[in-house]
Amino acid sequence: MSRIGIGIVTYNRRDVLAATVDRVYRLTRHADVEFVVADDGSTDGTLEWLRDNDVPVIGGVNMGIAWNKNRALYLLAEMRGCEAVILLEDDTQPNKPGWEAEWIEAARLWGHANFAAPWMTSHLTGGAGTAADPFRSRNVTAQCSVFSREALLYGGFYDSRFRGYGHEHVEHSRRLLRVGFGGTERWVDGEEEVRYMLLNGDLTVVNVPSFQNDEQVERNLHIAGTLMTEQGYRAPWRDDKELKQFRAEIASALDARPQGFALFGAGGAAVTGWQSALPGWLGGGR
Repeated sequence: MSRIGIGIVTYNRRDVLAATVDRVYRLTRHADVEFVVADDGSTDGTLEWLRDNDVPVIGGVNMGIAWNKNRALYLLAEMRGCEAVILLEDDTQPNKPGWEAEWIEAARLWGHANFAAPWMTSHLTGGAGTAADPFRSRNVTAQCSVFSREALLYGGFYDSRFRGYGHEHVEHSRRLLRVGFGGTERWVDGEEEVRYMLLNGDLTVVNVPSFQNDEQVERNLHIAGTLMTEQGYRAPWRDDKELKQFRAEIASALDARPQGFALFGAGGAAVTGWQSALPGWLGGGR
Protein backbone atom coordinates (compact mmCIF):
# COMPACT_ATOMS: atom_id res chain seq x y z
CA MET A 1 0.00 0.00 0.00
CA SER A 2 1.22 3.49 -0.78
CA ARG A 3 -0.64 6.15 1.22
CA ILE A 4 -1.84 5.19 4.68
CA GLY A 5 -3.49 7.16 7.45
CA ILE A 6 -2.84 7.22 11.18
CA GLY A 7 -5.44 8.76 13.46
CA ILE A 8 -5.42 9.24 17.23
CA VAL A 9 -8.70 9.77 19.07
CA THR A 10 -8.57 11.76 22.29
CA TYR A 11 -10.55 13.44 25.02
CA ASN A 12 -9.09 15.36 28.00
CA ARG A 13 -5.73 13.57 28.10
CA ARG A 14 -3.33 16.25 26.88
CA ASP A 15 -0.14 14.90 28.47
CA VAL A 16 -0.78 11.27 27.51
CA LEU A 17 -1.74 12.38 24.01
CA ALA A 18 1.51 14.37 23.69
CA ALA A 19 3.53 11.23 24.44
CA THR A 20 1.51 9.16 21.95
CA VAL A 21 1.89 11.78 19.21
CA ASP A 22 5.62 11.89 19.90
CA ARG A 23 5.94 8.12 19.52
CA VAL A 24 3.98 8.10 16.28
CA TYR A 25 6.27 10.74 14.80
CA ARG A 26 9.48 9.10 16.03
CA LEU A 27 8.70 5.46 15.34
CA THR A 28 6.69 5.46 12.11
CA ARG A 29 8.72 4.48 9.04
CA HIS A 30 6.21 4.25 6.18
CA ALA A 31 7.04 6.99 3.68
CA ASP A 32 3.56 8.25 2.71
CA VAL A 33 1.48 8.84 5.84
CA GLU A 34 -1.43 11.19 6.48
CA PHE A 35 -1.95 11.96 10.16
CA VAL A 36 -4.65 13.57 12.30
CA VAL A 37 -5.76 13.77 15.91
CA ALA A 38 -9.53 13.67 16.48
CA ASP A 39 -10.40 15.69 19.58
CA ASP A 40 -13.85 15.20 21.09
CA GLY A 41 -14.36 18.61 22.69
CA SER A 42 -11.56 18.43 25.27
CA THR A 43 -11.58 21.10 28.01
CA ASP A 44 -8.08 20.51 29.42
CA GLY A 45 -6.06 22.50 26.87
CA THR A 46 -5.67 19.60 24.43
CA LEU A 47 -6.96 21.54 21.42
CA GLU A 48 -4.81 24.55 22.22
CA TRP A 49 -1.72 22.33 22.54
CA LEU A 50 -2.42 20.69 19.19
CA ARG A 51 -2.91 24.00 17.42
CA ASP A 52 0.05 25.70 19.11
CA ASN A 53 2.32 22.86 18.00
CA ASP A 54 0.90 22.53 14.48
CA VAL A 55 -0.37 18.99 14.99
CA PRO A 56 -3.16 18.21 12.47
CA VAL A 57 -6.52 18.07 14.26
CA ILE A 58 -10.19 17.58 13.58
CA GLY A 59 -12.72 18.19 16.31
CA GLY A 60 -15.96 19.67 17.52
CA VAL A 61 -18.32 19.46 20.45
CA ASN A 62 -18.27 16.33 22.58
CA MET A 63 -20.19 13.62 20.69
CA GLY A 64 -18.76 10.39 22.08
CA ILE A 65 -16.27 7.80 20.90
CA ALA A 66 -18.12 6.57 17.79
CA TRP A 67 -18.55 10.05 16.32
CA ASN A 68 -14.97 11.02 17.16
CA LYS A 69 -13.52 7.90 15.54
CA ASN A 70 -15.56 8.66 12.44
CA ARG A 71 -14.00 12.11 12.27
CA ALA A 72 -10.54 10.59 11.82
CA LEU A 73 -11.63 7.64 9.67
CA TYR A 74 -13.67 9.68 7.20
CA LEU A 75 -11.09 12.44 6.87
CA LEU A 76 -8.23 10.02 6.22
CA ALA A 77 -10.01 7.41 4.08
CA GLU A 78 -12.50 9.51 2.13
CA MET A 79 -11.04 13.01 2.00
CA ARG A 80 -7.31 12.16 1.96
CA GLY A 81 -7.54 8.91 -0.02
CA CYS A 82 -5.63 6.63 2.36
CA GLU A 83 -5.68 2.96 1.37
CA ALA A 84 -5.54 1.88 5.01
CA VAL A 85 -6.19 3.74 8.25
CA ILE A 86 -4.71 2.81 11.64
CA LEU A 87 -6.78 4.21 14.50
CA LEU A 88 -5.16 4.55 17.92
CA GLU A 89 -6.76 5.54 21.19
CA ASP A 90 -4.74 8.23 22.97
CA ASP A 91 -3.42 5.84 25.65
CA THR A 92 -2.10 3.30 23.13
CA GLN A 93 1.49 3.97 22.09
CA PRO A 94 3.82 2.43 19.48
CA ASN A 95 6.89 0.94 21.09
CA LYS A 96 9.32 0.14 18.27
CA PRO A 97 10.45 1.60 14.91
CA GLY A 98 8.32 0.44 12.02
CA TRP A 99 5.45 -0.54 14.30
CA GLU A 100 2.93 0.25 11.55
CA ALA A 101 4.18 -2.37 9.07
CA GLU A 102 2.23 -5.31 10.54
CA TRP A 103 -0.95 -3.24 10.65
CA ILE A 104 -0.57 -2.19 7.02
CA GLU A 105 -0.02 -5.80 5.97
CA ALA A 106 -3.06 -6.93 7.96
CA ALA A 107 -5.19 -4.34 6.16
CA ARG A 108 -3.92 -5.64 2.84
CA LEU A 109 -4.58 -9.28 3.72
CA TRP A 110 -7.78 -9.09 5.77
CA GLY A 111 -9.21 -5.58 5.46
CA HIS A 112 -9.59 -5.14 9.22
CA ALA A 113 -7.83 -6.19 12.42
CA ASN A 114 -7.82 -5.20 16.09
CA PHE A 115 -5.29 -5.17 18.92
CA ALA A 116 -4.61 -8.22 21.08
CA ALA A 117 -4.38 -6.30 24.35
CA PRO A 118 -2.93 -8.27 27.29
CA TRP A 119 -6.37 -8.74 28.87
CA MET A 120 -7.64 -10.51 25.74
CA THR A 121 -5.63 -13.70 26.34
CA SER A 122 -8.58 -15.76 27.59
CA HIS A 123 -10.53 -15.01 24.40
CA LEU A 124 -7.86 -16.28 21.98
CA THR A 125 -8.41 -19.58 20.18
CA GLY A 126 -5.45 -19.78 17.79
CA GLY A 127 -3.03 -17.91 15.59
CA ALA A 128 0.33 -16.25 16.18
CA GLY A 129 -0.72 -12.59 16.40
CA THR A 130 1.04 -11.59 13.18
CA ALA A 131 -0.46 -10.09 10.04
CA ALA A 132 0.10 -13.36 8.20
CA ASP A 133 -1.42 -15.43 11.02
CA PRO A 134 -3.56 -13.24 13.31
CA PHE A 135 -4.88 -14.45 16.62
CA ARG A 136 -8.45 -15.69 16.38
CA SER A 137 -10.52 -14.27 19.19
CA ARG A 138 -14.04 -14.68 20.53
CA ASN A 139 -14.06 -11.01 21.53
CA VAL A 140 -12.58 -7.69 20.47
CA THR A 141 -11.27 -4.53 22.12
CA ALA A 142 -10.76 -1.04 20.75
CA GLN A 143 -7.32 0.35 21.64
CA CYS A 144 -5.99 0.03 18.07
CA SER A 145 -7.66 -1.03 14.84
CA VAL A 146 -6.78 -0.98 11.16
CA PHE A 147 -9.21 -0.60 8.27
CA SER A 148 -8.66 -0.91 4.56
CA ARG A 149 -10.49 1.66 2.49
CA GLU A 150 -12.27 -1.21 0.77
CA ALA A 151 -13.62 -2.49 4.09
CA LEU A 152 -15.01 0.95 4.91
CA LEU A 153 -16.53 1.29 1.45
CA TYR A 154 -18.50 -1.95 1.96
CA GLY A 155 -19.19 -1.92 5.69
CA GLY A 156 -19.24 1.77 6.50
CA PHE A 157 -18.36 3.68 9.63
CA TYR A 158 -19.23 3.63 13.33
CA ASP A 159 -22.94 3.99 14.00
CA SER A 160 -23.68 7.47 15.36
CA ARG A 161 -26.46 6.10 17.57
CA PHE A 162 -23.71 5.09 19.99
CA ARG A 163 -23.09 8.06 22.25
CA GLY A 164 -20.57 8.37 25.01
CA TYR A 165 -18.59 5.26 25.95
CA GLY A 166 -18.81 1.58 25.07
CA HIS A 167 -19.64 -1.15 22.53
CA GLU A 168 -19.38 0.90 19.33
CA HIS A 169 -16.24 -0.99 18.30
CA VAL A 170 -17.82 -4.43 18.83
CA GLU A 171 -20.77 -3.64 16.57
CA HIS A 172 -18.52 -2.09 13.93
CA SER A 173 -16.04 -4.98 13.83
CA ARG A 174 -18.95 -7.43 13.74
CA ARG A 175 -20.47 -5.57 10.79
CA LEU A 176 -17.17 -5.52 8.90
CA LEU A 177 -16.77 -9.24 9.56
CA ARG A 178 -20.25 -9.84 8.18
CA VAL A 179 -19.28 -8.23 4.86
CA GLY A 180 -16.03 -10.18 4.65
CA PHE A 181 -13.34 -8.30 6.57
CA GLY A 182 -11.41 -8.98 9.76
CA GLY A 183 -12.61 -12.36 10.88
CA THR A 184 -14.67 -15.46 10.21
CA GLU A 185 -18.15 -16.68 11.02
CA ARG A 186 -19.59 -20.16 10.70
CA TRP A 187 -22.29 -22.34 12.21
CA VAL A 188 -21.19 -25.17 14.51
CA ASP A 189 -23.81 -27.53 15.98
CA GLY A 190 -26.53 -24.97 15.35
CA GLU A 191 -24.66 -22.07 16.96
CA GLU A 192 -22.86 -19.21 15.24
CA GLU A 193 -19.09 -19.13 15.86
CA VAL A 194 -17.49 -15.71 15.36
CA ARG A 195 -13.72 -15.20 15.39
CA TYR A 196 -12.12 -11.75 15.14
CA MET A 197 -8.54 -11.20 13.91
CA LEU A 198 -6.18 -9.62 16.45
CA LEU A 199 -2.52 -8.53 16.23
CA ASN A 200 0.24 -8.32 18.82
CA GLY A 201 0.82 -4.94 17.23
CA ASP A 202 4.01 -3.59 18.91
CA LEU A 203 1.94 -1.34 21.18
CA THR A 204 1.80 -0.46 24.85
CA VAL A 205 -1.39 0.64 26.60
CA VAL A 206 -0.68 3.29 29.24
CA ASN A 207 -2.44 2.91 32.58
CA VAL A 208 -4.58 6.06 32.84
CA PRO A 209 -7.96 6.78 34.45
CA SER A 210 -10.88 5.61 32.33
CA PHE A 211 -13.81 7.74 31.20
CA GLN A 212 -16.14 4.75 31.54
CA ASN A 213 -19.69 5.72 32.40
CA ASP A 214 -21.89 2.81 33.49
CA GLU A 215 -25.08 4.48 32.29
CA GLN A 216 -23.58 5.07 28.84
CA VAL A 217 -22.24 1.51 28.69
CA GLU A 218 -25.66 0.06 29.51
CA ARG A 219 -27.38 2.26 26.95
CA ASN A 220 -24.84 1.39 24.25
CA LEU A 221 -25.08 -2.31 25.09
CA HIS A 222 -28.81 -2.14 24.38
CA ILE A 223 -28.15 -0.31 21.10
CA ALA A 224 -25.55 -2.91 20.11
CA GLY A 225 -28.02 -5.70 20.73
CA THR A 226 -30.52 -4.14 18.35
CA LEU A 227 -27.92 -3.40 15.66
CA MET A 228 -25.84 -6.58 15.59
CA THR A 229 -28.00 -8.32 13.01
CA GLU A 230 -28.57 -5.29 10.77
CA GLN A 231 -26.95 -5.55 7.36
CA GLY A 232 -25.63 -2.79 5.19
CA TYR A 233 -23.40 0.19 4.95
CA ARG A 234 -23.54 2.94 7.60
CA ALA A 235 -22.59 6.55 6.94
CA PRO A 236 -21.10 8.51 9.87
CA TRP A 237 -24.43 10.37 10.17
CA ARG A 238 -28.05 9.29 10.58
CA ASP A 239 -29.99 12.31 9.27
CA ASP A 240 -29.56 15.69 7.60
CA LYS A 241 -28.81 17.48 10.87
CA GLU A 242 -25.96 15.12 11.68
CA LEU A 243 -24.72 15.29 8.09
CA LYS A 244 -24.48 19.09 8.23
CA GLN A 245 -22.62 18.96 11.54
CA PHE A 246 -20.20 16.28 10.36
CA ARG A 247 -19.58 18.00 7.03
CA ALA A 248 -18.87 21.30 8.80
CA GLU A 249 -16.30 19.59 11.04
CA ILE A 250 -14.56 18.00 8.06
CA ALA A 251 -14.56 21.28 6.13
CA SER A 252 -13.14 23.17 9.12
CA ALA A 253 -10.27 20.68 9.49
CA LEU A 254 -9.43 20.81 5.77
CA ASP A 255 -9.59 24.62 5.68
CA ALA A 256 -7.20 24.81 8.64
CA ARG A 257 -4.60 22.64 6.86
CA PRO A 258 -3.92 24.06 3.38
CA GLN A 259 -0.46 22.53 3.73
CA GLY A 260 -2.02 19.07 4.07
CA PHE A 261 -1.82 16.30 6.64
CA ALA A 262 1.45 14.56 5.71
CA LEU A 263 3.29 13.10 8.69
CA PHE A 264 6.69 13.50 7.02
CA GLY A 265 8.08 15.91 4.45
CA ALA A 266 9.99 15.04 1.30
CA GLY A 267 13.21 14.62 3.25
CA GLY A 268 11.70 12.15 5.69
CA ALA A 269 11.56 14.58 8.62
CA ALA A 270 8.44 15.36 10.62
CA VAL A 271 6.51 18.14 8.90
CA THR A 272 5.88 20.12 12.09
CA GLY A 273 8.35 21.55 14.60
CA TRP A 274 6.13 20.77 17.58
CA GLN A 275 8.60 18.39 19.27
CA SER A 276 10.81 21.26 20.40
CA ALA A 277 7.92 22.45 22.58
CA LEU A 278 7.59 19.17 24.47
CA PRO A 279 9.10 18.47 27.88
CA GLY A 280 12.46 16.73 27.62
CA TRP A 281 11.03 13.33 28.51
CA LEU A 282 8.73 13.50 25.50
CA GLY A 283 11.07 14.95 22.86
CA GLY A 284 13.52 13.24 20.55
CA GLY A 285 14.32 12.92 16.88
CA ARG A 286 12.92 10.43 14.46
